[in-house]
Amino acid sequence: MRVSTGRLEAIIFASFIFLLVWLPIPLGSNRPWAWSIMELIIALQSIGLAYCFRAKIPWQYLRPGWWLLAALAIFQFFTLLQLVPLPASLLAWLAPQNAELRAVASLSGEAVNGFAPLSLDPEQSKISLLKGVSYLLLAVNTLLLVNRPERIRAVLIAIVVSGTFQAFYGAMLLLTNVDQSPVFGTDIGPVATGSYIYKNHFANYLLLSLMMGLALIVADLKLTGAETWQARLSGLLEAALSPKMLVRMCMIIMVIGLVMSRSRMGNSAFFATTVIGGILALLLYKQRPKSLTILMVSILIIDMLIVSSLFGLSKVRERLSSTVLVDEGRIYIFDWALNMLKDFPIWGSGAGSFYSVFQAYLPQPISAFFDHTHNDYLQFAIESGLPVTLLLGAAVLWVAYRCLRTLRKRNDPLMKGTALGCFMAITAMLIHISVDFNLQAPANAATFVVVLSLALIASKMPKQGYQVV
Repeated sequence: MRVSTGRLEAIIFASFIFLLVWLPIPLGSNRPWAWSIMELIIALQSIGLAYCFRAKIPWQYLRPGWWLLAALAIFQFFTLLQLVPLPASLLAWLAPQNAELRAVASLSGEAVNGFAPLSLDPEQSKISLLKGVSYLLLAVNTLLLVNRPERIRAVLIAIVVSGTFQAFYGAMLLLTNVDQSPVFGTDIGPVATGSYIYKNHFANYLLLSLMMGLALIVADLKLTGAETWQARLSGLLEAALSPKMLVRMCMIIMVIGLVMSRSRMGNSAFFATTVIGGILALLLYKQRPKSLTILMVSILIIDMLIVSSLFGLSKVRERLSSTVLVDEGRIYIFDWALNMLKDFPIWGSGAGSFYSVFQAYLPQPISAFFDHTHNDYLQFAIESGLPVTLLLGAAVLWVAYRCLRTLRKRNDPLMKGTALGCFMAITAMLIHISVDFNLQAPANAATFVVVLSLALIASKMPKQGYQVV
């Protein structure tokens, strides 16, 4: 690689780190102008990398992620198929409910000259396709750019820094009793949301960031403990002055932000994930550090202390056990949305079409506004059909399996720490999206794609990194 090309690749990696920190800042990138910036940056990075590797594609960088890339590519290809105009006869055979719903709900994408697409909301499907292609390119960019151990660490640090900023910003806005955000002028409610609008998107992002912080700490744990009290005292002083202590402080700030979000499933997912990840780490971790058990227990204790000091454990327990799903109407939305899935089990109603189509399935007018199902599993299945949704889910589970295999087989502490953090991030996401739509927020979805890619990189990268092409 020529010097100029190497410098360009370094600049692209710097922009990649910037993107990770930037993504949650503009309202979670959940506005057209914000996700357009995300798409533009990712596209420019991809063009730059294509130039850098124009002479020789480093397939060894991409090989660990081929299952994930294939699933993402097939999913986007299917979304593209949903936009292809089909003859009315073929459309009636593939999706009998399609034409009927167009007439009843006056949906966009009406038939032109006897042709109409599978998607019942083509404009939203086009937006979803652009986002999806961006996520695919982001996965490719991550695999190409994160080719050395120090870059893995840099990505982990960037996500932790971003999460810490979000938690601190959200807590400060809440504690200072301001009515509006000083940047975007959005209303500040009774819970912490950072630069997000929705508290559960904020909590979900903190979950991902917390697990990356855990990865950094685990990667630096010593395999053996000190045998004398002098050595232990020296180790404590060294730990207090080391970067690990700074990461621990960042995690405490993020836990405070998570608790102040008052996200029920966000806090539940954090607690459950810590227990699950801790147990699996103790069972599978090759050459397990003695302090790993202490670390996992301390995280749970800190979480409970923060919860009890801010709100009281009894109050939180009552809040978790209350029938909030019924009160908020989500259980009814879930039942009504299941009827949509019955009508579009294979081809889906079209990526991004839930809100438009859902209106036709309401048994009665409702005052609440639901543009998502509050269950990403169900929404993906409705919009894109069960086959490609299951394919995408299988790819995520395959990445989780690779994480566990890395814990069991590899010796390098950084790779194992990264694998554990990524596995716990995946677990937290899979729990949280069962009651919310966190993957509909571009910042969270993009960060999750990076986490999945990191997990695969850690499973195969040589200890010293790949040889520069």
